[in-house]
Amino acid sequence: MRSPRQFRIGAALLCLLALTATACGGGASSSQGAQAPGGKACGSGTLTTPKSVRLGVNPGAQDLVTFVMQQQGFDKKRNLRLDIKRFQSPPGLHTAIGEKVVDIGFAGLTAMAVARAHRRNTMIFNILTGPSNIVFVPKNSPIRSLGDFKGRKLGAFGGESSVTFAILSAVGKEVYGISDLAAAADVVDAPDAALIGLMDQGRIDGALLGTTATIQALLSGKYRVVSDMAADYEKKFGRLPGHVVVASTDDYAAKNCDVLMAFSGALSDTLTYMQSHDQVWSDYAKQIKLTDPRAPQMLKERAGTRYIAKWDQAQENEEIKLIQRLIGVLGEDKFVSEVPKGLFRLDLQPGS
Repeated sequence: MRSPRQFRIGAALLCLLALTATACGGGASSSQGAQAPGGKACGSGTLTTPKSVRLGVNPGAQDLVTFVMQQQGFDKKRNLRLDIKRFQSPPGLHTAIGEKVVDIGFAGLTAMAVARAHRRNTMIFNILTGPSNIVFVPKNSPIRSLGDFKGRKLGAFGGESSVTFAILSAVGKEVYGISDLAAAADVVDAPDAALIGLMDQGRIDGALLGTTATIQALLSGKYRVVSDMAADYEKKFGRLPGHVVVASTDDYAAKNCDVLMAFSGALSDTLTYMQSHDQVWSDYAKQIKLTDPRAPQMLKERAGTRYIAKWDQAQENEEIKLIQRLIGVLGEDKFVSEVPKGLFRLDLQPGS
């Protein structure tokens, strides 16, 4: 009988391969000037007339950015009319991007790399954030290090196929000496709320939680930190990687490069605003029902410091390095053999 872990991996690959195949095209990065159909430039980053765009989001850092973007009207300023499609887990949103259920989506770096390697035409045209996630254990747990999870149950909110778990695996190998975290531990894939419940019941030994759940766990005082994965990664490699990217498809970009450029402008406006207005964190804490008075400051410290304000060649280079590191950790058979050609575009920023 196949194990649950093998089943999840197999199902994920079937889901990828079942989607319509398209040519990859281009190089690893495409930085030529963006053009609309007919060779016209894409404009300055503000649409001349309002256009609707279907935007896919998951809970957490991307949900917060979308909240502020709409609250402050940065989308409307660029003549964007956002039709928000909310997904409860990353795999659902990743499939929606590939199937063109959404026009733009906040996505995991690794999922978009795998999708393009499987000859889908997903591409990354901006960056959002690095990980703010933590691996927790109950306070009375004998586990003191990520390395102690060998043979134990580790919950992961996005499962083994998520970019967050992939980065944790790189941290596990390079910092904690675990050659294959997924093989060493029994990984349990479940939403954040379920993972917290399973941890409280003693049915799992610890959990890698999403952004909002990480804040909730810290505020509760019930758990101990085993790995702050972003801090571990940055200490080892020197720079924080972006794991949540802004993605679309080649087909959509060919007809709507002005929309993608306008969205990049709205995102830049939003991130700039968030860095200088503390009220953002109070408003968002209320929206997600975090009533603890410490929540706004913790959101700012944990999530606010992880946003990446500039998508440029230096950041693209860091994403390429991350993919190459993950090939060494995950293996070509479970990930990709190289950085897929055409995966990144730098030319869809206002002023390009």
